[in-house]
Amino acid sequence: MVIGARTVVGAGVKIIGDSHGPVRIGADVQILENSVLHLLPDNELVIEDDAVIGPGSMIHGCFMGAGSIVEAGAIVCDGSRVGPGSIVRAGACVKQRSEFPPLAILDGFPARQVGSLDEPPEPPPWAFTAGSLATLARIR
Repeated sequence: MVIGARTVVGAGVKIIGDSHGPVRIGADVQILENSVLHLLPDNELVIEDDAVIGPGSMIHGCFMGAGSIVEAGAIVCDGSRVGPGSIVRAGACVKQRSEFPPLAILDGFPARQVGSLDEPPEPPPWAFTAGSLATLARIR
């Protein structure tokens, strides 16, 4: 398992399955409380730099592009590819082996592309800011 610099792993997060395949989490990623990251044998889990994984999400053996945001309670299933700068809306379920382009807005159960962004999204208001991360570093 590789976890990049300045990545935040929140309380109650479970990262399971490195014995099955590689788990690679980039730099400056936020994996917020009670999320589960998992993979099956002969699979891999890649979360690129600057992604934000919202509370209670399940990320399962997939690829999350740089700067992507997964809102609270969303599910991204095995073999899926979410392009850089995309948003998976709260409660959405990205089905197995789904592929979405960069800057996609994904919503629904199963998730479909419901829109596109003109530029990568700003971090959501519930994510950590540079200031809150500096405070955490001082507390530690």
